[in-house]
Amino acid sequence: MTALEDTKTEAAVVAQIADENAEAQRVAVAVGEVYLVRDGEGGVHAIDTDEYAVTPRHTKAHRVVTDAASFANYVNRHKTAGTEVYAHTNSSTVVAVIDSHWGTGEEPGWQKHQLTLALEKSKSWLAWEAVDGELLDQATFADFLDDRWSDVIEPDAALMVDLATTFQAKTKVDFDSGVRMDSGEVKLTYAETVTARAGQKGEITIPKKVKLALRPYVGGPIYSIWAHFRYRLQGGNVVMGFRLERPENTLDAAFADIVTDIRDGRPVSDAAVAHEGIGDVPIFNGKPSK
Repeated sequence: MTALEDTKTEAAVVAQIADENAEAQRVAVAVGEVYLVRDGEGGVHAIDTDEYAVTPRHTKAHRVVTDAASFANYVNRHKTAGTEVYAHTNSSTVVAVIDSHWGTGEEPGWQKHQLTLALEKSKSWLAWEAVDGELLDQATFADFLDDRWSDVIEPDAALMVDLATTFQAKTKVDFDSGVRMDSGEVKLTYAETVTARAGQKGEITIPKKVKLALRPYVGGPIYSIWAHFRYRLQGGNVVMGFRLERPENTLDAAFADIVTDIRDGRPVSDAAVAHEGIGDVPIFNGKPSK
């Protein structure tokens, strides 16, 4: 046997021995468990094999829904004896801590499985909220009335359409006075000059306030709220707008009713989405600790 052949044989033997030693050091572990491993420097660190298990040891999730029905359905699906719900009015949020406690509900839980109700304001509410307290030029005011007349329940919506049409047609006039009548309505007086004819005068009467039917939150109930008319004359031009009457009270009431829907449910006969309530799951005022 040559020296080269001897070298190949020795290398093969060494490789086989190395493979056998490596095989002997391979130890199967149980997934979903935690192991302590020495790091070669005298220390010990933990290795969590939970990610290799079919299911985790405990649920870790933070879901977000946007209506009471989805919130109640999720809680009913995952609730335990230790589930708790927290409602915070100022931020209009509701948070369920599914694993706040465990077992009989007395032992502390991991509090890593949470559900948040993040309410979304409806498009109609956002539209009126955007102009609340703002004074708009004549054309913008007319366009707004033309877009949102269907939100008005008092006076008749047809009047709002007529107002929008009138303001759109009277863009080349000079407003010279505004009078608030005993009824509270505002009468705006204008003068217009028509080619080949003498100047003409006219009046536009606007209601003191209008009653709106608005749904503050998507999926929530509808409420009535008053919007008061405001105007200002500026050198022949007029700027106009509405101011909502205490909209924060309507939002607080809408939030309180949504929390009630979460607790008690909503019947099938109601116009909103019907669902069961969360029953005896406790609801606290405030926010859960982070």
